Amino acid sequence: STVKSKLSASNTNATATSISRLLNGGGTTSDQYATAGVSNWTSSYSYSAPLVNLTNKDIVPNNAPTNGKGNNKVGGYYNFCAASAGSYCYGNGTSAGTSSGNATEDICPAGWRMPTSDVPVWQGWRWVGVYGEYPTLANAIYGSTGSTSDATAIANYRNALSLPLSGYFYNGSVYGQGDRGSFWSSTMGGGLYVGTGDVNPASNSNRYYGYSVRCIAK
Repeated sequence: STVKSKLSASNTNATATSISRLLNGGGTTSDQYATAGVSNWTSSYSYSAPLVNLTNKDIVPNNAPTNGKGNNKVGGYYNFCAASAGSYCYGNGTSAGTSSGNATEDICPAGWRMPTSDVPVWQGWRWVGVYGEYPTLANAIYGSTGSTSDATAIANYRNALSLPLSGYFYNGSVYGQGDRGSFWSSTMGGGLYVGTGDVNPASNSNRYYGYSVRCIAK
């Protein structure tokens, strides 16, 4: 509650409207029916309500990078509705619950934002990938915008962002701490996955899971 009271459009990358959604339990009015179904974060309706889990946030997982600032604690876990500060909650105003696109805002501090992942673009008769920031960094580090299992490339990518293997939150429990980490991007359906044996800078992300947030400067 102390943190919530300090959230505002002036100190986050979000508008007052999205902050209100974040604080009051969901997206637009037609999403409110779902908020009763997210007790303990066990329902697929957690697309619609902004959920944050702080259990085990102070754990320092095995194989945490030793470089960079901070102490590599795992931090909180956010579903995408919360990570986007309510700017994208599943349905977002439609009773059918259709997707409405990328996050336009997020919970990062003012002057910061979530990175992008691959962005699908329709070109002529086919979809083509437009490389986002997570894949672009991968290309700079190991010469590919895709996933890799090369141990040196994985280490270099994780160290470049000082990424702890924070695990993820789902169905009332935390999984994979010390083995994997998943980080939201602002791109619909995309994010960053890192593990002990592979890294994927354009991983498909389940928006009702609790993943980590890594912010970059605007």
